[in-house]
Amino acid sequence: MAERFSAADLEVQPFAPGPADFSAFPVALWQRLQNKHWRQSRSDLLDYNDQGGHGSLRRAVADYVRAFRSVQLDPDQVLITTGTQQSLSLCAQLLADHGDTVWIEDPAYWGAVKAFLATGLRLQPIPVDAEGMAPDACPQATAPRLIYATPSHQYPSGAVMSLARRQQILQLAHQHQAWVLEDDYDSEFRFSGPPLSSLQGLDHGERVLYMGTFSKVLYPGLKLGYLVVPKRLVAAFKRAHYDLNRPGQMAQQAALAEFIEMGHFASSLRRARLAYAERRQALIRALQPVLQTPPSTPAALSTAPLGWLAGAAQGLHLCMRLPTLEHTTDRRIAQQLAPHGLIARPLSAYCLARQDLQGLVLGYGYASLSQIAHHGPRLADLLQNSLNSPKKI
Repeated sequence: MAERFSAADLEVQPFAPGPADFSAFPVALWQRLQNKHWRQSRSDLLDYNDQGGHGSLRRAVADYVRAFRSVQLDPDQVLITTGTQQSLSLCAQLLADHGDTVWIEDPAYWGAVKAFLATGLRLQPIPVDAEGMAPDACPQATAPRLIYATPSHQYPSGAVMSLARRQQILQLAHQHQAWVLEDDYDSEFRFSGPPLSSLQGLDHGERVLYMGTFSKVLYPGLKLGYLVVPKRLVAAFKRAHYDLNRPGQMAQQAALAEFIEMGHFASSLRRARLAYAERRQALIRALQPVLQTPPSTPAALSTAPLGWLAGAAQGLHLCMRLPTLEHTTDRRIAQQLAPHGLIARPLSAYCLARQDLQGLVLGYGYASLSQIAHHGPRLADLLQNSLNSPKKI
């Protein structure tokens, strides 16, 4: 996958093209906060930062993830990064040597694949099932130095890691003296069921590094994320973060801290969660003609060539699994949809080693309700024709 596809081929964008919808973001308020901190003309806002980020933002992040994600930490353990990619790169550079093995979910997040390959790590794909990463499926796997997982909402399949699997991952990390990299990229957008605690919150051996991002809750161009490291790694990570990345944007970080402290972040999150839940339901309704109940076993598949939704009601994309058909594949279907202005990512393109997955990854995070209402039925109609007939749509 890493050799054949670029980020542009795998990043989940709207299933229908058009401008990204950031209408819910309070732009005027955000501008006022940024202007306020720029007017202060403080020298510490203009210089590099060697403490892992602006102190007020690190405290705000610590309060947030402690309360809503059950992360165990104090503010000194928080590093502000430019996002998940920088967090991953920093972990790979500091915690592993060239040629070390990293266990990575299969199917995999393309950004993690790129980050690990760029630092010379050896990928060990671990299959994902309905309970998340399944180490028992690879009994001969090389002992890991790093274990990368998206336990709250596996990317891209949507699976939620069970408590038993979480405990198994932590036990294996302790057994192999490995570090677990927990990517909690979209846990804010859970639309049903109780909130999920973090894997880090279950860890009593300080083997988990927890990372999150503001890009999905606020806007991608903000380019701010955070990394929570065990206490024994704080000094080394701060020093390396400064040496390698020269952290800046302190005025923006100070503005974001105030945005959070004043309650605007929570308000924005509530509005976004409601908006994305509506878009998700609208897309599901549009796809009903080509959906069946998720099969409990392969033998339970309907005789009709229909898809089914996999994973939890969460995040900014749907994973639509497809049956194995003789006349077509998910990659061919994605290619056939493109001339009609519909963007779908083939699930098989995210796979590293396995050959058994067929499906489509459909983004709705940037698509407005009107776009979904217009393009959704057309998407369902084209999918139905493609799944039922060997003829091109």
